[in-house]
Amino acid sequence: MCGIAGIVGRTGDPAALAADVDRMVACLEHRGPDDGGMTAGSGWAIGMRRLAVQDISDAGHQPMRRDGCTIVFNGEVYNFPELRRELEQAGHTFTSGSDTEVVLNALIEWGTDALARFNGMFALALVDERAGRLLLARDRFGKKPLFVARTSAGVLFASELKAILAVAGSELRLDADALRDYFRFQYVPGRDAIFEDVEKVPAATWWTLDLATGSRVAESEFWTLPESDPSLPGPSPEEVAEVVHAAVGRRLISDVPVGAFLSGGTDSSLVVACMARQADDVRTFSIGFDDPRYDESSYALAVARHLGTNHTHEVLTAERARELLVALASIYDEPFADSSAVPTLAVSQLARRDVTVALSGDGGDEFFGGYTRYKAARLMSLATKLPSTLWYGRHIAGRIPRVGRRIGHGLGLTRGGSLGSAYLELVSLWKTDELARLMPGDSHASRRFVASIDERSGHPVERLMRCDARTYLVDDILQKVDRASMSVSLEARNPLLDPEVIAIAGRATSIATTHPGEKRLLRAALKLHLPASLVDRPKMGFGVPIGEWLRRELRPLVEDLVLGRTGSEYDSQVAKDLCRAHLSGARDATPQVWSLVAFELWRDRWLQSGPSQANGTSPGGRSGRLLP
Repeated sequence: MCGIAGIVGRTGDPAALAADVDRMVACLEHRGPDDGGMTAGSGWAIGMRRLAVQDISDAGHQPMRRDGCTIVFNGEVYNFPELRRELEQAGHTFTSGSDTEVVLNALIEWGTDALARFNGMFALALVDERAGRLLLARDRFGKKPLFVARTSAGVLFASELKAILAVAGSELRLDADALRDYFRFQYVPGRDAIFEDVEKVPAATWWTLDLATGSRVAESEFWTLPESDPSLPGPSPEEVAEVVHAAVGRRLISDVPVGAFLSGGTDSSLVVACMARQADDVRTFSIGFDDPRYDESSYALAVARHLGTNHTHEVLTAERARELLVALASIYDEPFADSSAVPTLAVSQLARRDVTVALSGDGGDEFFGGYTRYKAARLMSLATKLPSTLWYGRHIAGRIPRVGRRIGHGLGLTRGGSLGSAYLELVSLWKTDELARLMPGDSHASRRFVASIDERSGHPVERLMRCDARTYLVDDILQKVDRASMSVSLEARNPLLDPEVIAIAGRATSIATTHPGEKRLLRAALKLHLPASLVDRPKMGFGVPIGEWLRRELRPLVEDLVLGRTGSEYDSQVAKDLCRAHLSGARDATPQVWSLVAFELWRDRWLQSGPSQANGTSPGGRSGRLLP
């Protein structure tokens, strides 16, 4: 696992170019504390920091060069032994046991067709001097980040924005549309970034850039989410368990200690159960809270005891959470308002004391229908077939959960309503009317989100699942885990996003749409390993008692950062009125208040501290200068 960075399309002093890339790479040391390297050519330079996980000898050093091509690679390709054997038969030779060397030779042999053959997670940059091109690519689900910025210093790319800010921070301007999307989604979605002239390489996509000018020559998706096939028979729990078992096994290959995050929920418990059958002395880690409404630690401990893992648990207090909040502002160098980033950082820090790699259960909800909101969507799809007089009567309305009634309101229930618009309203932190007051204007990302649902046919639940898999999973869940884990040099691996697991989930779509919110297949597979008493319980999720904390222990943050602010990125009076209502108990505005606090912490850190502090870990003061 690594952090990568580079510049292309640069003219002028080669020494200055190399110095700039050195500065960028230095900002990424947390992603790779074990090794580093940089190389340069005419108008370009690339570098990296390495976390040694596979072939921890110097033979895996990067940048790695062969046949006029030079690569920096961040990630893991789990099927590299099979690819290596195929490449050896084609005449390629190898000098290391690293997957990076396999990736380099595969790209030389098969070109961009190689990308779809990689089973793993990655962001990579390949300089082909013969063709005068730079190839940038990101894995199927964008687990590994990759930002690209067009600046006066050339076209810069890096695993994290802070590396770009270290060189070009003084010329980057906040993108108001991206900020509006942040308040809508709790993250900056898709290929957009919080700064103008900065983009993310989309998931499952490659770009080629001209080395001399930095201009984009070509762009293409190399993989799309497979369509479900209702004609195929649904898989059995035994089949699901077998595929997950194999996916976990692929992710146990490592030359360093491997553990797992264990919440006690279905997904992480299944991953750990499969892990315990293939490894000795399994280390598991969990975070709990002193508020029983959010605490799953008793379930995690019960699962750990049953499976015989070496389990470590820590209770997250409000005081500790406040410390982590300060760190999050530096770690997430785009505004990020998913409050579960707090326990994710805490459990990453906990795990890193004992292991270098941790398996997680991310992806189960999106592909096996685990979110409660999917149940509401199914209820509403049935309710819309009833006469409106029946719907609005007590007999139906009283039986639909509040979340379902919100979807129903969005659909209009008089035919012709938009499922995409209703779902956008449901998942938005700031609802449309309040967001319009906070930051007037329209959003391309919101329209794309709605279109991704409404332009498809099929069962409403399946349409929402696919949307979540390409938006929320990619831009929230996986980025949350990447930044938190890599901030402490911990590699997180996701067995439930293995291509074979995704394929079998496609056969299970009818089960997910018939019984949404239940993850019946994953639960049934887990019962092959655990007693039903540890499996059949309500879903809790990775929630945080942030609403109460904001009113009590974290209240000074709200008062200082929001009530005391003077900035103009959004309507501060709207924000202040809402925060006062929350603090007084007049309404529960937890998501909105949290998004404001998270943005202001980010704003203090990245808009006011200046690029000279871009590789630090403490927020800048309010007296710092604002970027132009």
